[in-house]
This record gives sequence, structure tokens and C-alpha cells, in this order.
Amino acid sequence: MNSSGHILIVDDDAGVCLAARLALVSHFTQIETFNAPDGLDEVIVSRDIDAILLDMNFRPGANSGQDGLDWLDRLHRLDPSLSIVMMTAFGGVTLAVETLKRGAVDFVLKPWQNEKLIATLSAAVALTHAKREAETLRLRGAESAIRPGMMIGNAPSLSPVLRHVRRIAPTDAIVSIVGENGTGKETMAREIHRLSSRSHLPFVAVDLGTVPEAFVESELFGHRRGAFGGADADRAGRYQAAHGGTLYLDDIGSLPLHLQKRLLHVIEHQEVLPIGATKPVKVNVRLIVSSQRPLNERVEAEMFRSDLSMRLDTVRICVPPLRDRREDIPALLEHFLSLYARKHNLPRRRASGDVLKWIESYDWPGNIRELRHATERATLLLGDERLHLEDFPFLFTSRTPASEGGSYNLDEIERVAIGRAMSDFDGNITLAATALGLTRPALYRRLEKHGF
Repeated sequence: MNSSGHILIVDDDAGVCLAARLALVSHFTQIETFNAPDGLDEVIVSRDIDAILLDMNFRPGANSGQDGLDWLDRLHRLDPSLSIVMMTAFGGVTLAVETLKRGAVDFVLKPWQNEKLIATLSAAVALTHAKREAETLRLRGAESAIRPGMMIGNAPSLSPVLRHVRRIAPTDAIVSIVGENGTGKETMAREIHRLSSRSHLPFVAVDLGTVPEAFVESELFGHRRGAFGGADADRAGRYQAAHGGTLYLDDIGSLPLHLQKRLLHVIEHQEVLPIGATKPVKVNVRLIVSSQRPLNERVEAEMFRSDLSMRLDTVRICVPPLRDRREDIPALLEHFLSLYARKHNLPRRRASGDVLKWIESYDWPGNIRELRHATERATLLLGDERLHLEDFPFLFTSRTPASEGGSYNLDEIERVAIGRAMSDFDGNITLAATALGLTRPALYRRLEKHGF
């Protein structure tokens, strides 16, 4: 029986490679053989390999197994989920135990029994698949936890918004969400869907700003085979995919004018006409849209239909930027620190009061998305358990003053010098202090004095 699996056989003896290939070829999807491990790094990175049968010795006359152990370590660093089975003609209990300690899943002696080899590789492939499936599920869980995290907080500017969301979620009203980039508009849309009677049905999100204009109509409404060049099969649009549930259209203001009338028709009649079709398809969809600025501004600029704008603005929710809800930053930071520690299997870092003060004072032009990415970076560049100002160098570079002319104001000169040092040394307090001829405490005092 042919199993799903891509196997690499690596041995300097071409006869061994051929024998292993003949034993395995009818049992796995793909078998590749290599007479040397050179280049395996690139193979592992560029292809989906499920298991490797790796010889222990590659140099003439070698029998210590060190070559294989070195490559075992190297390949595991590239892909920890990959199952590696070691093989050698010079086996012993000590060497077998050492390979298992280093991460090999099994050890095969040459010459082998074919049944045993097939069973060993089958188990290795199954183990790889199980590891990768578990990792996929873990990452999905971590990523899905990111979205609710954006709703964390009880700042005065956010609380009424959340109350509004809870009131309108059970209805089928069209909702328009307005907010800057990174404020969590899609998260807000998902929360509305979660609290609605449609929560068990699809939530389909489309970022209209990323869809080429020529494909927007097909993306939203679908097409029939032969409707245009390249339409080789019928394709359901996102409206049909969201049937019964919620369709979220991000960056609605970028919808081309010639398609705005079509969207209005869909809203009013709850039916879509795929490109090339002659009969419309009924749809039952709750629509949520979002934009960075209110749609009426685009109406005034004659870039958006006023009748469509009125339909979409049935209920408007304005999501505040992070700078208007600084009280929520500590809770969001703690959430993301826990989230990315779990996601990357790293120790959870802690923020001191001093670091929190600087983080809260920053304006976060990228809003929660920027905070999230900054926290992930700080987690990945783990120095020790505590977060330091050096982990957030942009806190300083974003405030570095421009040097115009030759100022003789000593405070201004000092401020420019400190800003440049913090920028040049990527926010590293120790290096910047040394370059400025200051102690770390003295530099901290001056940073506070100059409002960095």
C-alpha cells in the first residue's frame, strides 16, 4: 500500500541507496537518494520532506558516526518537526543511544530487514505529520487569540464603543466601522459576528484595497466558466461564500465606482449575478464594512455614491486610536507578551514600571498592530526576562529632533546628541551612555528631562 510521504535516503554507498529505494518505493509517495549530505540544507528548506534515512559516516574509512551526528543536529535546527532515522554498519548500543538523545527517531543497522525498514520509515512519516499538525493547531490557536486581544481594555474612549457593539450585534443592520490603520476594525467586525445569531455560520473577510481592480467584481460576485480569459471553471464569489453568515469588506472606500451600483443592488435585493451568468443567485448575508475615514468625505469628493453611502452608514462605529486609550496599553502589552511567548515557545518577558511609562507615552501611529509587532519583536530578541528600553528603539528614533543650522542652546545640543546616540545604537542604553560619556542612570535622567 502506498503511504503519503516524501523520503530522503542519504548514504555514500550507491548500492545502499538503490537497495533502500527498491525496498521503499512502492510504499511511499516519493523517494530521493543522495550520496552525500552536502546541499541537504537547501533541500530541507525548499521541499516538504517527511523523513530522512541518514547514514552515520560519509568520509572514507570513518566509522565513529560523528558525521551523521553533526548532520543530525544541523538538520534538526532547520526543521525540528522532521523525523530522521539513522543507519550504520558499525552499530553499537552507545552510538544508538547517542543518536536518540540527539533527536533521531530510530536507528537502523545495515543490512536491514525490508519489513523492519518499511515499518520504521512509516512510523517516522506518521510522527512528522503528527508534529506538524500539532504545530499548525497551536499556531492557529495563538493567532486566533490575537484578535480578541485587540478588544482588551476599558478606557473611557473604548467602553461606549463596546456597549454599542453589544447592542447592534444581535440585529442584521449593516455596520460601518471607521478607524485608523491598526485600530482593530476587523476584530470589531468579528466581535459583532460572534455576538450575532449568525455566529455559527461563515465570517468572510475581504480587503478590497489588496484586490486588483480588474478582479474585484469576480472576487465579490463570482463568475461562470468562459466569462473571460482564464475563467476555466465556475467560481463562487465571496458573497456566496458568506451565505447565511457575515461578509466583512475592509477599505470599502476603494471599491471602484462602476461596482458601487452593483453592490447597492445586492444589498437591496439580496441576490448576486456572477459574471457571465444569466440568472441571479439569492444570498442571505449580513454586511459589515470599514474605512479609515467616514464615507461622506469620499461622497463629497465625488468618489463614492451617496445612495450607497447612506445604506452602508446605517450604523457607524468609530474605533479610537491607541493614543486615545493609553490606559489600555499595559493590559494589551501583557496580553501580547503572553501570546507570543506561547506562540514561539519562549520565556514570557515582564515589563517594569519605567518601561511601561515610556511605552504609554509613545503615540503608536500604527496603533494596536504596531504594539503587537513591537511586542513580538521584543519576545523574539529575548535578552533576559525583563523588558528594557533597548527592546523598543523606535521610542527614541521617532522623537529624534532635526538638526537645523548651528544651535548654541546647550539644552538643544544635548537633546540632539542624545537622540542621535539612541538612534545610532538602536536604543541600547549602555552603548549610548558610553558614547555620550554618561552613566546609565545619568542617561535615563536626561532622557526623562528631554521628554524622549
